[in-house]
Amino acid sequence: MNKIKGICLALVVTASLLRPRNLTSGEQYVLASTLHGVVRGHIEGQGADQVNVFMGIPYAKAPTGNLRFKPPESPDKWHGIRDTLDRPRDCMQRLRFGLENIGLQLNTSENCLFLNVYSPGVLTNDTSLPVMVWIHGGGFLVGYAAAFDGKSLAKKGVVVVSINYRLDAFGFLSTESEAIPGNYGLLDQIFALKWVKDNIDKFGGDKNQITIFGESAGACSVSLLTVSERFSGLFQRAIMESGSSLAPWCVIYPSTSLRPNLIVQRIGEKLNCSSKYEIELLTCLQNSDAEKLLDASVDVQTEAKVNAILLPVVRNVFEELPRVLMNYGHINRVQTLRGYNSNEAGALKQNFTSGATRQEFKAFLNEKLANFNILNKDSFIRQYENAYLGNISDPNRILEKSSEAVTNLYYTSPMLIELDKVVSVVSDIQHYLYEFNYRKSISSLPTWATAEHADEVPFILREFQFPLWLSPIPPTQDDLLVSEQMMTLWANFAKTGDPTSTLPTGATKWPAYVRTNPRLLKINKVSTVTSPGRGEGLNIYEKLISYLENENDVNTVIG
Repeated sequence: MNKIKGICLALVVTASLLRPRNLTSGEQYVLASTLHGVVRGHIEGQGADQVNVFMGIPYAKAPTGNLRFKPPESPDKWHGIRDTLDRPRDCMQRLRFGLENIGLQLNTSENCLFLNVYSPGVLTNDTSLPVMVWIHGGGFLVGYAAAFDGKSLAKKGVVVVSINYRLDAFGFLSTESEAIPGNYGLLDQIFALKWVKDNIDKFGGDKNQITIFGESAGACSVSLLTVSERFSGLFQRAIMESGSSLAPWCVIYPSTSLRPNLIVQRIGEKLNCSSKYEIELLTCLQNSDAEKLLDASVDVQTEAKVNAILLPVVRNVFEELPRVLMNYGHINRVQTLRGYNSNEAGALKQNFTSGATRQEFKAFLNEKLANFNILNKDSFIRQYENAYLGNISDPNRILEKSSEAVTNLYYTSPMLIELDKVVSVVSDIQHYLYEFNYRKSISSLPTWATAEHADEVPFILREFQFPLWLSPIPPTQDDLLVSEQMMTLWANFAKTGDPTSTLPTGATKWPAYVRTNPRLLKINKVSTVTSPGRGEGLNIYEKLISYLENENDVNTVIG
């Protein structure tokens, strides 16, 4: 049997302890020594399919009591062997975005700062594999690491890590002052990356070859870490799926109407924590029951009637807005792979068979900009209407164009603008752009749509089961082929920086992105190289983001 690098009981170094150990009938266990103590995981599969799985390794102390609304701290060391065999507790959250209707079961706690490690099992003492750290999405409000099983991706010859981080008020409440600076969820992610840097060699990983990747809010997080040179050396590559630091939903902008300090006040009022002194308010919030605090936060968000009000703030993680950092050239010099899905906004409404009206088109856009007090908001919406609808009157075409406009506003334009900025600053480093265009076999989208938000995630992980695959119908052969293609592309990028260093079935050579001749890989059963559609929507968003960033361009101040 091959020895397993670092997966041994460090305090008793014998040849026998370098091997997997049968501790219970029919199941194999494996040990790894971290800086804080020894952990016990389990082994799944055999031979080339063998994966070592460690679930629920603590990377920080429980952020409770006076550690609530504080940066994470290192966990206490433990003696003996700590079992990391079961799904860890999920961070505090209330299901939304339709997740409350699918039967998803959570087991929440403030004591949730855990990570999971999936490493290929057949390793020698000299093995040092690339590492891929997954940051889940969910609007900074929902999500958990264990929903994303890394076993299949690990079989591509990489060590996969997935992390929990604080969500909702626990992760992103902010007074925009020193009392409650905010960004605790981001600080958790950074702290977890430092843990990976310090410990991943014990799991067969290369600490100098770390790729961070995420989807939606996870991609926004990845993007924020790439545009700040403060995190140089923590990772070498980054993958962003359907998210950008320049998206209107990624950070609190100067034009954001419902300011973070007002949210704190309203939550405090619901918990009888009102005080004109911020330190007293902080102490009261720290002493409040976690469930009641979460309920108060959800109530405030519901009453606000706007989306995305608990977000990263320009404060303790990044000192300037992302585009300002890019303009200064103060960004992390790492290779990136990024992209979006063809129809991120999906059908926009449940009863898409009836199409949409021009008034609904404007309502869709107005909803996405509801939390911004900017001059000429109606003018921007009219510009989108003219650019996308023109003289169109057919309801089905209006719905299709509505989806296209929202996809452009929230995903495509921010990503393309960011990519152009990054490439102009670090032109000597390779960057890759994709569009996921595959219509999954269980899709319920209208015929004009292919892939909506998050559709690519099951394919990245070959995870065709609940909760990522919301159907009892198994994947088709085409689904599996696309998954194999995408896992290979992503793993190749983590290994070499070139996603097509080897060509999986269905793929073609993927050229790096250059501003003078921009190209992307359109991912499908048979992928093709084409030019990204830039269109009028991108020009509108370039003007719009200047308004979002300018606090002088507000109509009113709420509260």
